[in-house]
Amino acid sequence: AEGCGTGSATPVVITARADHPAVCSRVSGALLRDVRIEHQGPFCSMACVVIEAGNIKFERCVVTGSVSIGILICGAASPTLTGCEILACCGDGIKVADCARPEVHECSVHDNDGFGIFCTGTSGGNFTQNQVFANSNAGVAARGTCFGSFQNNKVFDGKQGGFWLEEEARCELIGNDIYQNQKSGIQVGGYADPMVQKNVVRDGLKGGIVVHDHATGHFLNNEIMRNVMAGVGGTDSACPLFHSNLVKDGRGGGIVLHENCRGVFEKNQVIGNTHAGIGLKGASNALFDGNYVSDGSGYGVWIQERAVSTLQNNVIERNMRAGVVVTDNADPVLACNIIRDGKHAGLLIRHNATGRFRQNTLSHNAHGNVVLLEQASSELVANIISHGALGGIIIRGTTSVTVRGNTICHNDGANIAVLDNSNPTVDGNVLTNGAGRGLVIMDKATGLYRFNMIRNSELAGVYVGRQSSPEMIANCVCDGKAAGILFEDEAQGRFTYNIVCANQNEGVAVHGKAHPTMECNVVLQGGHGGIWLDANAAGTFRGNVVEDSGTNAYRCGTTTTANEWRLAERNTNTAPAALAEVLSEWAEEKMRTPGANKKVILVQNPDTDSPGGGVAMATQCSELLGLDPSRSCMLVARFLGDAGQFEDAEELITITKGFIGENGPFKMEPAMRSQQWADMSLHCAELLNKWAASSPEYSKDIMIRAAEYAVDAVEVFSNLMTMEENDLNERKYSEGLYWMGLNFATLCRLGGGGKWSTQQAYDVANSSLSDCQKLRVTAPDERRAEVIFAQGVLCFCKAEAVLSGFLRSTKMDKEQLVERKYMQALQLFEHANQLWTGVYGEKHLETVKAITMIGTLLHRLQGAQAGMEWYRKELKIREELQGEMHPRTQQARRMYTSLLDAKLQAERRAGAPHNQAGVVRGGSSASQSQISAAAAAAGVAGPSSAPSPMAVDGQAPNPPPAFPK
Repeated sequence: AEGCGTGSATPVVITARADHPAVCSRVSGALLRDVRIEHQGPFCSMACVVIEAGNIKFERCVVTGSVSIGILICGAASPTLTGCEILACCGDGIKVADCARPEVHECSVHDNDGFGIFCTGTSGGNFTQNQVFANSNAGVAARGTCFGSFQNNKVFDGKQGGFWLEEEARCELIGNDIYQNQKSGIQVGGYADPMVQKNVVRDGLKGGIVVHDHATGHFLNNEIMRNVMAGVGGTDSACPLFHSNLVKDGRGGGIVLHENCRGVFEKNQVIGNTHAGIGLKGASNALFDGNYVSDGSGYGVWIQERAVSTLQNNVIERNMRAGVVVTDNADPVLACNIIRDGKHAGLLIRHNATGRFRQNTLSHNAHGNVVLLEQASSELVANIISHGALGGIIIRGTTSVTVRGNTICHNDGANIAVLDNSNPTVDGNVLTNGAGRGLVIMDKATGLYRFNMIRNSELAGVYVGRQSSPEMIANCVCDGKAAGILFEDEAQGRFTYNIVCANQNEGVAVHGKAHPTMECNVVLQGGHGGIWLDANAAGTFRGNVVEDSGTNAYRCGTTTTANEWRLAERNTNTAPAALAEVLSEWAEEKMRTPGANKKVILVQNPDTDSPGGGVAMATQCSELLGLDPSRSCMLVARFLGDAGQFEDAEELITITKGFIGENGPFKMEPAMRSQQWADMSLHCAELLNKWAASSPEYSKDIMIRAAEYAVDAVEVFSNLMTMEENDLNERKYSEGLYWMGLNFATLCRLGGGGKWSTQQAYDVANSSLSDCQKLRVTAPDERRAEVIFAQGVLCFCKAEAVLSGFLRSTKMDKEQLVERKYMQALQLFEHANQLWTGVYGEKHLETVKAITMIGTLLHRLQGAQAGMEWYRKELKIREELQGEMHPRTQQARRMYTSLLDAKLQAERRAGAPHNQAGVVRGGSSASQSQISAAAAAAGVAGPSSAPSPMAVDGQAPNPPPAFPK
């Protein structure tokens, strides 16, 4: 049937009678073109057009005036509507039901009292290039399990919205222009799961896209802009996927989630929205990954109420208010985001909010990069925080935030400021290149600060003011342009195991009425002094190592007072030579590291009279220590050990191991952790050996721990050698074997201990030194000398064990075996002394070990007078290198003076020179404990209570190597 054409004066009009449809079709192949179809029957009559089956075609027809539905397509019908106009119907313009599959193309559906197009049941069909507008309900609605495809349509001015998808609808919306609808441009509810792609949803009088109930759906590459409410809204238990959408210029926010909304939002651009680019409320728990949020007139991201969402890999920049604000009781996770160039704070956390913020980069935010207020208690881990106009991290209120492993640099004001009554835990951070102070602690703030590197600050590295009372453990404060640590007002606190070095003003300055407690810190290279107290300042200072700080190592008030001398008495001022040795060793190690920074500075020791002014080469302090917490702690432990504070040094290393261990708070790669663990075990193996050697009598407990540390180090470095052979691992492995040999040799002398018997201790020592010797065949003289010295110690310790009854000889007379071992030991010590003297000279802490043992062996073999000159030489060298108050120096003095007193008393009694018969056969009047003390000073131990003797073969552990003359 064909009408008379568009605009005809005599059109064909098909009008319904009573409540029957005007057109009802079940056929295929029929065509209606240019026909006007009306229905003026009673309200709620049948639809104007009913298509129950077949594939009839309607072209350029007008369907209007229906008191019910304009066109009802049902059953299995598959009609085609092209260029038709459906308007002014009392119900829906087009309704598709059952399993119908219509094709609707270039039609205009408008001014109907129901939906413009309504799809239900299991219907499908294609709806393309239509205009759907001014309908009293939504422009397009879909329910049931329908799966129609809507492409390139214009849907606008709907009184109840643009698209409304409910129940289990699975429609496809592609390339539609959806605008100026009075409610949401697209509303998805129930359990609907649509595909919404490349649509423009704009200028809505309410929201752009709203997903609610349990709906899901995929929303890809849509443009959502200029909507009065949120561009994207999610609520209830919805769980959509939004990918690569543009959400722009929303006047009620960009993406806003409520209630228990979940979902994934990735690679969206959220630009220029008011209130918040992303707003999370209720208990929403969505994932935001790889989005770009910028140029909002409010917050970039606002997380409030009980929201627990995860935001990662997003860029959040140039927002007028905070880049991210977390309030109320929210508990989000933010990881690997960039938050920058905000006109307010970068990250603002307040009220009772918590959350975990990891590996984010925050920079150039105007009111501080991170600000915590009220009772916030978040966790900031491994972030990079830089160039904040008012500071890096500002902690206020009563917050109890954890700040761990962050790099905080180039911030104005302070890299970290801790104010009010806050009580943070600040662990393992790098605070560097601050335009103001590195760390500021003021008001009544407290907190725990551990293993931080604070360097290159324009003002004080650490400022402690007002009534604050922090605890600082094992931090490094270095290379600052003012004081290292500055106390003012009534500040106090406890400071232990910190290293404060290379600051241009005082290392530590105590002003006002401040009264801190400082114990076991290392203060080096203070430009204007080491520890300086004002006249009214006070505090407790114990066991600090203060060195290389000019003539003002300690200063109290403006003049020298008795209090100044008391301060000096409480602390250790090691000799410059020891400092130069330690720094040069660390510098050498750093230079050997692959890719090492070759930048160096000169460390001036003004207290020495050497022609070179005591200049020692060392890498810049911050370069030397690296950025991991264990390296600075190792240096502090080394200084404490060299100052004789062995127990403090071991405690520091134990704390550090706990900090970087598998269950510790500081996370690092397993290979790096193993390397650091082994380094610390190796240092403890050396440290405890020296600790025991500095005591009048060796402690078996200390030596057992020393042996265990050596075993740990050797095991780890052996595994590292298996995974990657390089010079560094091999050198560390050989050092572990060296200390394993020394410590187990000493344990053998003490009669075994722990899980090792005397014989087992001897066997471990012998095997370790044999392996170490093989690794050092081509090593420099000083390295080979270590093995020779250790083999001498093993011979000496075996003789002592036999003499004490811990071991028994089965192949020769006991006295013969003991004398033979003493002679072997003496030859090895003389050889080591020759090599070390050739490399270092006599005045060196390595050479003096050989000197000590030569004196001990000569004393054993030839009597006290034979060893006297060597003991005197040892004492003189130790006084010069380690200072008169060092435990090793005091040990050497006790030995020398006791032998000297014994000699003088014997001469007075006998009126004749002292008997020089060999000690093994009972000659000297010097006591066994005196001789043990001399051996202890060189790194081997005296006897203790003996277990049952064990048989040995009486042979040397290894024949002495044939070294060149």
